[in-house]
Amino acid sequence: MLGGTRIRLTLAFAAVLAAAILAADIVLYFALSRAETSGAADVLISQAATIASGVEDVNGQVSFGGGDLPTETQQGVAVEVAIVAPDGSVSQTPGQALSASTLKSIAATARNTTNPAPPFSVRDSRGVPRLVYAESLQTSLGSKAVLIVSRSVGELQSALNQTILFLSVLSVLVVLAGTLLAHRLTGRVLEPVRRIASTARSLSQRDLHRRVEVDVPPDELGELVETFNGMLARLEASFESLRRFTADASHELRSPLALMRSELEGTLVRPRTLAEYEQVLRGLEQEVEHMARMVDQLLMLARADGGALRPAEATLDVADFLHETAARWRLTPSQLAGEGRGGGSRARIEVNAPDSGTVWADPDLLRRVMDNLIDNAIRHTPEGTAVHLTGARTTGGWNIDIRDEGPGVPQAARAALFERFAGSAARPRDSAGAGLGLALSRAIAESHGGSLQLIDQSGPGATFRLFLPDRGQSPFSQPLAATDKLPAMPVRYPSASGK
Repeated sequence: MLGGTRIRLTLAFAAVLAAAILAADIVLYFALSRAETSGAADVLISQAATIASGVEDVNGQVSFGGGDLPTETQQGVAVEVAIVAPDGSVSQTPGQALSASTLKSIAATARNTTNPAPPFSVRDSRGVPRLVYAESLQTSLGSKAVLIVSRSVGELQSALNQTILFLSVLSVLVVLAGTLLAHRLTGRVLEPVRRIASTARSLSQRDLHRRVEVDVPPDELGELVETFNGMLARLEASFESLRRFTADASHELRSPLALMRSELEGTLVRPRTLAEYEQVLRGLEQEVEHMARMVDQLLMLARADGGALRPAEATLDVADFLHETAARWRLTPSQLAGEGRGGGSRARIEVNAPDSGTVWADPDLLRRVMDNLIDNAIRHTPEGTAVHLTGARTTGGWNIDIRDEGPGVPQAARAALFERFAGSAARPRDSAGAGLGLALSRAIAESHGGSLQLIDQSGPGATFRLFLPDRGQSPFSQPLAATDKLPAMPVRYPSASGK
């Protein structure tokens, strides 16, 4: 179609090529015309010098000493010659094309000039253009006779016109050939673009495995094909992740709903005592809390996926934050029993904090990360051992390590450790977890410009390292201790553990 890129590029190329050839033809025409005219003028000047050398002066009367005036040059070029005497008489070659009045007018002009004028063009009595050269001759009586030599340039003009006609035809053929070649080359150049467009039109979410396969050089087109195929790969991974995420989330939500329905149906089969009703309601309350935590984490992960998880950052004292975090997890035996962690044993957390230092972070989001990691560590560390909490300054930021002394993470499970609903396969978890804690913790770390990773180490246990980079801070911000936003009594955020 006329509006297509291929047609537009071809027409643009044809227009540029035609303009360039036209300009070249015009320059060539004037160059040839100037060369022909200059050559003809040189012939006339040379012939005039030859004739002037043979002119005789007898008592003021000039005549050609060799007899009749020559009608051609030594090279065989036809010329016409006339000598206009001081008294106005004219001697000329037979068949002189210029009229007597024209010859006398030319002679009068030549007598009034000191130096001979360059050859000039006039039209003869038949309307044919002629090139004329006039030279005054000083006589013995002090008067001036004028030698006039002319030649027809009609043949030169005709030859020049034929040459230009040939060039015009050749130029049209070159433009046509160039246009066809440009159309073909443009089609080959745009072939990858057409294939990309065709592939994009036919794609659906079930065809994201397809790729554009076209042989292109490693230039801009190659980069376009590579970029498009990379986009398809990312879309395929995203849709696959979404499909798996939806399936896993449905499964995780279906299980507590089925359990709650079963509990309710079993309870309504027959009348129950108040104690039995209370027991059922408490079980349902735990399941509701489990689902609420899962939904909360899913919403936060969805915000992170959409780039809407924006930390409300403030200046946080690292040492105070680590000690406050450890204090919230050093619960009394009664509190441990109340949270289902088994009565009697105390969670032992050892802190190795720096003497000073601040980090730019969101305290609430950072507490959620720490609670998830410490909760996981306590669940898997053997009784009587400690969970180690370490903060250290490093190049470009801070490293915060959470290390337990449990069985560690199997090598085969590490690749999927931070995937949603997949981390729970790394180490056994109880019913409180949903397999979202590590995925959410990594998303929070990345929203701060940092990272969360499992550190390779020798010996038992697992060490998770949270890296927080140095960020630009407001000049009006003040250091914020970790306890500034917490109530007086120890509390901890609900966590979805499970690696």
